[in-house]
Amino acid sequence: MTRLLERALAGLGQDAESRPGGPGALNHETQRLFAYHHATKHTYYSVRARAHFLDWRNQPSPFRVYRGARTIKLERNPSFPAVGTFEAMARLGEGGEGGRGSKGGKGAREGTQSAVRLDSVWLSRLLWYSMAISAWKQVPQSGIRYSLRVNPSSGNLHPTETHLALCGFDGLDDGLYHYRADTHALERRGRGDWVGELARALELDAAARLARPRLIVALTSIFWREAWKYRDRAYRYCCHDLGHAQMSILLAALALGHHGGVMAHFSDLRLARTLGLAQSDEAPMSFLVFSENSGDKAPPRAELESSTPNELSEEEVPYYLLLGMHRSTVLVRTKESEETSFGGFESFTSFTSSSPPTSASPTSPTAPDSPLGAVVRRRRSALDFDPQAEPMPRATLEQMLDLATRDWPADWRGNFVLGKKEEGEIKEVEGSTKKTWQGHDFIELYLYVHRVRGLEPGVYRWSARDRQLEQLHTGNVQRVAAYLSLEQPLAGHASFAISMIADLEAAARLFGNRGYRYVHFEAGAIGQRLYLGAEALGWNATGIGAFYDDDVHRYLGLLEETGAKLTESVYAAEQAAMVTLETQATTISGASPEVTISESHEEQARSTQTGAPGVTGAMPVERPSSGDASRDGRRLPRQVIYHFAVGRAVRDPRLGAAEE
Repeated sequence: MTRLLERALAGLGQDAESRPGGPGALNHETQRLFAYHHATKHTYYSVRARAHFLDWRNQPSPFRVYRGARTIKLERNPSFPAVGTFEAMARLGEGGEGGRGSKGGKGAREGTQSAVRLDSVWLSRLLWYSMAISAWKQVPQSGIRYSLRVNPSSGNLHPTETHLALCGFDGLDDGLYHYRADTHALERRGRGDWVGELARALELDAAARLARPRLIVALTSIFWREAWKYRDRAYRYCCHDLGHAQMSILLAALALGHHGGVMAHFSDLRLARTLGLAQSDEAPMSFLVFSENSGDKAPPRAELESSTPNELSEEEVPYYLLLGMHRSTVLVRTKESEETSFGGFESFTSFTSSSPPTSASPTSPTAPDSPLGAVVRRRRSALDFDPQAEPMPRATLEQMLDLATRDWPADWRGNFVLGKKEEGEIKEVEGSTKKTWQGHDFIELYLYVHRVRGLEPGVYRWSARDRQLEQLHTGNVQRVAAYLSLEQPLAGHASFAISMIADLEAAARLFGNRGYRYVHFEAGAIGQRLYLGAEALGWNATGIGAFYDDDVHRYLGLLEETGAKLTESVYAAEQAAMVTLETQATTISGASPEVTISESHEEQARSTQTGAPGVTGAMPVERPSSGDASRDGRRLPRQVIYHFAVGRAVRDPRLGAAEE
């Protein structure tokens, strides 16, 4: 099989780091980010016009195997510390600058991280409660079974692979390992000082504040697994999944006594070469670093061992928008100036969150909590929700939102190890002009509240800074939420649904096209905590990667077009019963007036004709005549990148017994 990822990175050869205008320079051409995002949007028309039939015979295997590698089986169903789910989330946000293990958190209060014994049992616990298989489903009236995992994935396709560099683990050779989720085992890909090798490639040796790591987890992505179903839009989903995986591993490690953080700003080709993946279908996307002062003894030199990755399918279909977007996010270390960061952007490690943790901790004895280990093992992605379920208490909703939007350690967030700290501001480069810019979270949450006790139904915005909900509109929005989520009823059946709106303009200004990865990582990290928070409180959740992008923007007032703000296709879909909700409140006439929400919080009524047109007669929106970005969906500064829903799930008849 042709390695299309290798083809996408063609040109990143020996001289690429010193060649002006090389592939790394594409990171500055941020029009590519907006062009890709716009080209992969869903519309009412596009999902009907672009037929796509799944080739089940060519479905990629969800499991990577390194044939010829030595296999080390890990203990199944290991015990796990009795750490609460919300307690772990709160401690992760309190951990200060990552990797030091010296601020906040139970680990710091009870002693240093070095008191924790690192061995195969510890590693088994980490992986069993973060990346392992959790259950099996069986297709009714067939012998076909497929697995679910602790970490969620779009379409249950799991593009993320896990590699681990170990140092000083009792009973395990220092080396580089690949995790096999299907057998809960490690495959040894190399022996020696792989922690040191990766640390040098990540330039951790220059960060004096970081003690020598004992464990570095490398997360890679196999884009073809997602593209098989979702085609060019799959790059979004791969990055979502990475955010989920990052948060899943960070929380499990913290409960096991080790603070860590995410590093995602690195030289792509250098890390791919270091991992032996430069000619692979796996793209290194992020690294989780867990540090501990383990002494000065130098391990042996790192060496790869002979092993061959399995082919995942007979044929790999190229999706060039996806591959081109990945190529545009690649960073190359320049030799001209050691002060210049990857891709030409200045050091960004002063980037600070504008939403500091609230002083009122939801992990107080009065707040409900459940053990993290049990919660992550029983987490499922709901296929639908019970529209007749009892309302969710407002306190439950706010507890989930509060912990899901706390800070966490990551290099692009400016709170994890790299570079020099410059309090409160970040260097920005636009051409040759250097500026300072105050950092903030990229994601803002807009909620469609349906059944929450103590809140009127309607649209709300969660203020991460003030830790409270801001009401934007009152009224039944079940049909709207369902329609915007690609006409999926579950978004209207849920207790509430969410649109995650990302500041793409700020991400591009700070990090170039690389920022596209980071906003999706952030969305996935928020989503993972929403999943676990819902499960911990007796509710269920699901991530929704498919939605009508610009219809969301119109409805929320982000796209100020000269035509209608919410297209007639909403009403066409309702009248055609394409969105069927099971409550009396949704029998509103298609001719009823609707409102859109503007940034000024003003409701703007839009009249409709009695007897809306049929599905095929949806009214086109006028093209904007102005060059204003807020009136042009192709360069909209703030855009939706993820939907989410929380409620009481209906039982999935395909769910089998949990994997033991």
